[in-house]
Amino acid sequence: MTAPVKHEKSAPSFSPATYADWRATVEREFKGAPLEKRFVTRTPEDIDVLPLYRREDAAAWKLMTPPGEPPYLRGTRPPGEGAGRWVACTEPSEYDFSPLPALALALARPGKDAPVRADPLGWLLRHGSLPMPLARCFDDVAEGMRETEKAGRPARLVGIGAHLWHEGGATAVQELAFALATGAEYWRRLLDRGLAPAQIAAHTHLGFAIGVDLFMEIAKLRAARVLWAKMTGVFGADAGAQKVFMVARTATWDKTIHDTHVNLLRVTTQALSAVVGGAEAIDIRPFDEVSGGPTKLAARLSRNLHAILAEEFSFEHQIDPAGGAWYVEALTELLARKAWTLFQEVEKRGGMAEAVLAGYPQSLVAKAAGDKQALVDTRRRPILGTTVQPNLREEPRHAPQAVASGIARRKSVPKSIKSFPALQAAAAKRTTLPTLRIAWTQKREAGPTATALKPFRAAEGFEAVRRAGDDFLTRTGRRAKAFLAKMGPPKQHRARASFSSAFLAIAGFETDDRQSFTTAEEAAAAAAASDAVIAVLCSTDDTHPQLAPVFARRIKAARPALVVVLAGHPGDREQEFRAAGFDGFIHPGSNVRTTLAQLQRLAGVLS
Repeated sequence: MTAPVKHEKSAPSFSPATYADWRATVEREFKGAPLEKRFVTRTPEDIDVLPLYRREDAAAWKLMTPPGEPPYLRGTRPPGEGAGRWVACTEPSEYDFSPLPALALALARPGKDAPVRADPLGWLLRHGSLPMPLARCFDDVAEGMRETEKAGRPARLVGIGAHLWHEGGATAVQELAFALATGAEYWRRLLDRGLAPAQIAAHTHLGFAIGVDLFMEIAKLRAARVLWAKMTGVFGADAGAQKVFMVARTATWDKTIHDTHVNLLRVTTQALSAVVGGAEAIDIRPFDEVSGGPTKLAARLSRNLHAILAEEFSFEHQIDPAGGAWYVEALTELLARKAWTLFQEVEKRGGMAEAVLAGYPQSLVAKAAGDKQALVDTRRRPILGTTVQPNLREEPRHAPQAVASGIARRKSVPKSIKSFPALQAAAAKRTTLPTLRIAWTQKREAGPTATALKPFRAAEGFEAVRRAGDDFLTRTGRRAKAFLAKMGPPKQHRARASFSSAFLAIAGFETDDRQSFTTAEEAAAAAAASDAVIAVLCSTDDTHPQLAPVFARRIKAARPALVVVLAGHPGDREQEFRAAGFDGFIHPGSNVRTTLAQLQRLAGVLS
């Protein structure tokens, strides 16, 4: 038997470092700037992300029960072989107002791929109206649950589509709170219809869209399990019925049509968050879905990514791999507490149905979406390949036309169907799902209306600006050109010339930056003689009072239509510079999207 090895200290121990020591060192290295100012990031959820997390930051989180035990912070499954596995799935883009048309098709024609997903409030939010009263929708949900049990075909036919909130620009706190409030609304209504907590739990799943903020999304899924267990426990659910089946899909909110392969990085990050967060089923969307896909390559990579994460990274054998990380635990706790507070506010307003009809959650999400879009428009939330480092050599791309959804009314209206057996009979005759939906809603009382929550992508505004630049290329055979008037030696103009080139490239402008000049008169003459549609003065703030007025006046005298731009903030001289002939200013504080659109209009780039 080998004797144990004795480890001896080879040098004296270091003195223990305290948090105060570390903080003092950091602030000293950064010349006294407070830590909160330089290194603390405020998220859209109004959470301050710290540069360093310690045990104390997660000390208040007392829910570290083992996996498989309430409140399921660490997952709903106990440890064991393959306990971390998930189902690879393809979710429909939207859920239905009633489960019965799709369920009739699924039961009558077993080989027919007709996923059954009912989310009446989700339909109301997506379309702004319901084709039947909300009470009737829940009658259908209860009937659908009983029919699946009778047929021995268990199905999670109630889908709480929280992904709609994410794609509409909501924060993670709002997604959690409104998913929870929707769940509470559904549980109340289904319990009133005689269903037991165990039945409701067996037929329900919670669907989230997963964004690119890796740790926020992991914490979101972990918090969702805890919140769901707490909410369902109030309705009398036992430990088994408090488990939630979560379906995660990679979000489209942050996808782009330009530099499409960057989407592959985004999808990978999103899928990793879903896996580490403990989703039971994951839909990894093709990376090119917003630009006309999926291509065969994109579809194959989506499938392969499941295998890579499960087998090559062994995540199928791991449960809650992020658990215990102080940052993740602190973030999970903050999300859960904030979401529960917002959930209680919805409940005070009469529950989710009443809140949606009054427009309360929609107004909160509209505000959050506007705030997030402002970050994108000013490039404080950059989008690689679109708002930073655009590739002007790629072929012009346009987003495909959106496919209309909902219930399409037809010239030949099918007969009204009033019972589920009649729906099954119609489904057996190869009636399509859209036709079954129409027949099921014929001659019924119309449902409520509400403010719709429309999904969008963060890059859409910039893609419209880029599309205008690409259309100019198509019409003229060349890109619109911007002349960069670089003043003085490189140290005087380099920073702003680089900034201007990158700024204008977002809109498809090609820059001419081959020359530098010693006088404003030389620069103006060269700009006026060029074939550019925009001239940009690139210098420094302290030289602008001498150079800028001369530069602008000379250009406007020689070529009035040439758009003149200053690279830099004009400060209190804006009116003076505009009077001299400047048409605009570009600087780090600019609203990049609106500024570029304005420059395109002034330069005649728009047709």
